[in-house]
Amino acid sequence: MTPEQRVVWEAEVRSLYDGMVRIVVTPTWAKLIDFETTLPSAVEELVRERAARQRA
Repeated sequence: MTPEQRVVWEAEVRSLYDGMVRIVVTPTWAKLIDFETTLPSAVEELVRERAARQRA
């Protein structure tokens, strides 16, 4: 998005509401999750459950 497009986009968004605020979150740490080599355990469980349903 170019700076000019951002200005137009922001004006359009602001026109949708009577008021709004901007919330800025500054992280104190970050973690990279590489889904090509490691799946989060919750995702692994969903994959196992789907495979079990497909076998049934």
